[in-house]
Amino acid sequence: MERIVLTIGYVPEDNSVDLIHCGDSDVSMTMELNFEIIENTCLGIDNDFSVKIENSDLWDHNSSFYHSISTYLSNYFNVVLSPKQIYGSYVLLNDEPDNHSLNSEIIDSEAGTFSNENQEHNGKIYFRHYFEEDGEIYDESVCVFHVIKSY
Repeated sequence: MERIVLTIGYVPEDNSVDLIHCGDSDVSMTMELNFEIIENTCLGIDNDFSVKIENSDLWDHNSSFYHSISTYLSNYFNVVLSPKQIYGSYVLLNDEPDNHSLNSEIIDSEAGTFSNENQEHNGKIYFRHYFEEDGEIYDESVCVFHVIKSY
């Protein structure tokens, strides 16, 4: 069975780590949440997020899915994340960029690990996406974008 895995994390502004490992927030000194999409459900892997979705919701920046996950992430990270930012990152990583993905940038990564030399990604959200089928990972990629800190 195919599943889509999403890791969405925040690199704190005072982070001193030079290498970020998606999926290992303790080593990377980041905050992150992991999600999986299987059939018509998006579930938190390490959190209590759960929402029913249709495939078409993934391609609609105005869908209830993007509103739900952006609210959940904004509260968890204490930043302002719009549904359009999450959607823009998703379509960019799926090679379907549009005008909502203009603020996201795909970065070099290897197995979900990327460089943070000179703390160039501090204060940014990272978004990792991959497909998994029969235990194999396909099309893994990472992008980053700036956010506004909530107060």
